[in-house]
This record gives sequence, C-alpha cells and structure tokens, in this order.
Amino acid sequence: MLNQLKSKNLNDIVIEELCTNINTTKVTFFKYFHYKEQVLDYFVMKWLYDRSFEIHCKQFYGEDGLLHLFKSICDDATPGKKIMVSLVNYYSKLTEKPAIIEVSPYEYYLFNQEAFEQKVKPLNLQEVFIYYLSGIKSIDASQYHELVCQLLALMYGVPVQTHIMELDDMYPFYEMGINNLIK
Repeated sequence: MLNQLKSKNLNDIVIEELCTNINTTKVTFFKYFHYKEQVLDYFVMKWLYDRSFEIHCKQFYGEDGLLHLFKSICDDATPGKKIMVSLVNYYSKLTEKPAIIEVSPYEYYLFNQEAFEQKVKPLNLQEVFIYYLSGIKSIDASQYHELVCQLLALMYGVPVQTHIMELDDMYPFYEMGINNLIK
C-alpha cells in the first residue's frame, strides 16, 4: 500500500491489486484487516515501534526528540504526506473508535528485529510525546496533557494544511509548530 500511495490516492487503491502485489488472497487480507485503511493503522504501529526503540536506545531527548519524531514523518515526503492525509481522511469518517489491531510478537520481530531482541516495550503516541516533553526543563508535568493534544493537532493538521496549499515539504511547518508550543 505504501508503494501504491506514491502514485495513487488511497481511494484509488483497490484491495484486489493490493492482494496481487503481495501474493495473497482477499480472504487472507480480510482475516487481518476489516478495510484497507487499517493497513495505515498497522503502518503507524510499526512507526511507533521504531520510535519506541529510539527511546529505548536514548537516541533523542527533549526538543531534539520531538523534532526528530516529526522529521521521521517527513523523511520520504510523498508517501509521508499522503499517509498522513489519508489517515486524517480515514479517521474523520469513522463513526466509532477504530478497531484495535493486535500485533503478535512475531510481527514486532518483523517490524524491528533488534528492538524485539532487546525486549523493547511498544509505546503509544501519547507515551512517546510525554517522554520527549519530559526532557524539556521549561515544561512542567502538569502541562503534558494539553501539549500532547496540541502535538496531535499539529501532527495531523500540518499535512492537511500543506495539502491544501499544494506544498510538498511539511517539516518547516512542524518545526515552527513545535517551537511555538515549547517556547
């Protein structure tokens, strides 16, 4: 799906083509996902596991960690932006909380073998945000909830903003938003 998002919009991707590309059947696909958009949730879980490993290794902290987190969304601009816009579109149409996808230990192994072997605990996005916020001395723990909400709005708002403005590079907007939030 990520490869197809480079050249297509999510609405133009059909499950039959996805299944053909990965040499599986629709029956198998629907065993794991209720609809194609859930593949994006699965991608987010892999992305979060990679971020959890970075935290485990103490690669980034504080403001540098927040900037890196948002930079990781922008590393490959075309699919990164399309994934984010697709997620906004998908989440905005849900009438109830999305179904939780259970990730098996083997899938975590496939996501990041080194992280799995080091028994890295998968963190959710709020935990990742709070970890990096806790490294900023000027921010008190009483501010975490409000800042997490604002970081979520930034994370999903910038892709929509740059999509509407027909801009490719999201990172300057993320950087400006983070700087405004933590200063």
